[in-house]
Amino acid sequence: MAENSKAKNSMEELLSDRMQRALEYPLFDSIFNRRSRRFGLGMELKDSTLEFKSKYDPIPLSEVEEALLVWSGTGLTGLCLADLPPENGIDLLCQWTGRTWPSACNNHGTELFFTNDEGLYHIDVKNMLPKNEELDMFFNLPREKKMERVLELYRDSLNKLEDGRADMPDKMPGLFEFNQWNTNKPGTSLFVPVTDVTEEYLNLLTLYCANSYGFTIIDDLTGKPTGTEEWIKKGRLKDAVKMSLFDLEVRILTGLNVEQAFITQNMALALQPLGLAGWAFTGFIPRFAMGAAPDLFKGLGFRFIQPKKGVIEPPTTVPVGRDGVFQGYCPPYYKNMDEAIDAFFEHKWAAWGKDKPFPYTTPDKHLMMAPKPTETTIQIVKDVANYIYDTYGRFPAFVDPMYMRLVFQSMHIDPDFYDEYYPKGSYSDRHIETFLAHHPEEAERFKKK
Repeated sequence: MAENSKAKNSMEELLSDRMQRALEYPLFDSIFNRRSRRFGLGMELKDSTLEFKSKYDPIPLSEVEEALLVWSGTGLTGLCLADLPPENGIDLLCQWTGRTWPSACNNHGTELFFTNDEGLYHIDVKNMLPKNEELDMFFNLPREKKMERVLELYRDSLNKLEDGRADMPDKMPGLFEFNQWNTNKPGTSLFVPVTDVTEEYLNLLTLYCANSYGFTIIDDLTGKPTGTEEWIKKGRLKDAVKMSLFDLEVRILTGLNVEQAFITQNMALALQPLGLAGWAFTGFIPRFAMGAAPDLFKGLGFRFIQPKKGVIEPPTTVPVGRDGVFQGYCPPYYKNMDEAIDAFFEHKWAAWGKDKPFPYTTPDKHLMMAPKPTETTIQIVKDVANYIYDTYGRFPAFVDPMYMRLVFQSMHIDPDFYDEYYPKGSYSDRHIETFLAHHPEEAERFKKK
């Protein structure tokens, strides 16, 4: 009965004038009005100049509000166009689905976790495919149907991991002091994108180790090749074309960590038409937020392993995944890197299967031109990856397999705080409308402004 009531309330909210107008909110207004608004209903800020305590109770985001934020941030939109030359580029694509943010090689290795008063959740979009092989899942839908489709897809993607608000850090060493007063408080929705570095790492190693490139990767700590001496002697890898292992991993990481920025920026822009407060920040110490010290904070409940060696001795533990939910292509989820690499290629080429949707009108004609890596290239990839794991007891060697940096929080704004300390314009008419949806008794005082 409670679930039916919730569904009915969500549908009524979807069809409300307030939500329907959200889809018509001008993009440039959303960009120009984007601000970090950190004070929500039910919060208290103890400060010498901005002292304030909300007189209202916290009000959690509705299912519809969370759905629109999530789908703006990381939603499935249809199929990517993949408008690349098939002979030398399209083979790098890991999948064919389109998302609301760009990703190197269409890998989309960043997963979104979030927590609210009811639980800890994982948004599983990567395993979703467009229905009826839609190139664009929203373009031809009328406005109200777009909203319904977002809610349907959001519900399909939602994976509840735990009941109750997640035990995220609320003090040092896990959370900086300036974020402690309002982070993960009642009524808030806290979103945490986490990036799998291993998948795109193996994908790009396939490119760097291909015959046309033949990079020799050198371990910075030893000055020697990363397990590929045999291939250098044979001339398969180019001794004159060297790449530092550390430089390689930094290149891969910097190409991937922008995904978290894309996701959180999309969500920040979605706050404006929804009339919600929120902001992106980096106040968590990632290892504690992910669960490296469960006696202090359980965090997201990720598994950590102990490396053999590192740049700093003794090396700290590193996150490899959340068991059964989001796992890196590395031990302990595979017995060795050979098995992890085989699993990666199996996953990648499964997306190229004849039963999968493609964006082209004549996919067979286009895809048959795409080269696949040779057995030699795959063996070189395995030699490099095994060297890294055997030497360091981890993969990658210098960056975390699972990488967390940016987080995002949203809540309902308390306009009283901004009226007290800021001139007019610190929040918009949309924020007033959303506030009055929950506090209609306050309508009269806003008419006077």
